Amino acid sequence: MTQAPETSSLADTVERLAASVVGFATRRNRGSGVLWRDGVVVGSASALWRLSSVSLVLPDGEQVQGTVRGADVGTDLAAVSFTSGNLPVAGRAAGASPRVGDVVCAVGRDPSGLTHASFGHVGLVAGEWRTWRGGRVDRLIRLDGGLYPGLDGAPVADASGQVLGVASSAFSRHHGVVLPVATIERVVDQLLAHGRVQQGYLGIAVQPVRAALDGEAVDGLLVSSVADDGPAARGGLLVGDVIVKVGDNAMSSLDGFRAALQVGARVVLRVARGGKAHELSLEVAERPSKRCG
Repeated sequence: MTQAPETSSLADTVERLAASVVGFATRRNRGSGVLWRDGVVVGSASALWRLSSVSLVLPDGEQVQGTVRGADVGTDLAAVSFTSGNLPVAGRAAGASPRVGDVVCAVGRDPSGLTHASFGHVGLVAGEWRTWRGGRVDRLIRLDGGLYPGLDGAPVADASGQVLGVASSAFSRHHGVVLPVATIERVVDQLLAHGRVQQGYLGIAVQPVRAALDGEAVDGLLVSSVADDGPAARGGLLVGDVIVKVGDNAMSSLDGFRAALQVGARVVLRVARGGKAHELSLEVAERPSKRCG
């Protein structure tokens, strides 16, 4: 992030936010985290990947042991539980609508316990996006520059001190991004419950297509392959079928299709097969690791 002139209000913002910020004392990677819920710190998966426990550096310099409850490389988020004592949970701007040019600051803590901060601006705002690692992020908030070492996982706040999300450098060489509050809430729920983010799986590959259904042209998703042992094969889905609806929702995009697949749910697919409508009921499984479809 680029440097901006310091003001007393920004200094006050940093001081307030720092009371909820911890450092991670790891051997390889520097990182920070923020107390998101009572006893739960959110940080960067890149800093905590493959760790089962980590030493947390508190604002007063004390080190306590935390348990890594889960890490999601798709969104670069991790959850760590510990006995938080009197640390305050950071105030969030869940309904905020950041604008390009808004002043923001990232507040971190280094392994010695010192507070450090960086000031800059929001450089780009857009809608929902998917990271190159496959994670779904509810809103794109890009900073106008990169992140200093140790600020991955640090909270990023607006000028009033309300947290917009946490910082990550995992998805761009030149710009930090802010993983927003809505994404953090969704991912943390899954990490605390399952230790990972569950992804729905039917065992198929699909691509957008325009198809004929009962004499009319419709948008859908062409099934180009079906895994032999997957839920789709067991439910009777065939190569060449075109999925036009999942439940009551029309299907024309891959992101929309992924979002409709909730692990453990039974879904009704309306498909075009040979130009005629068919309905199939399939149970969504959890995506196996290191596997596509």
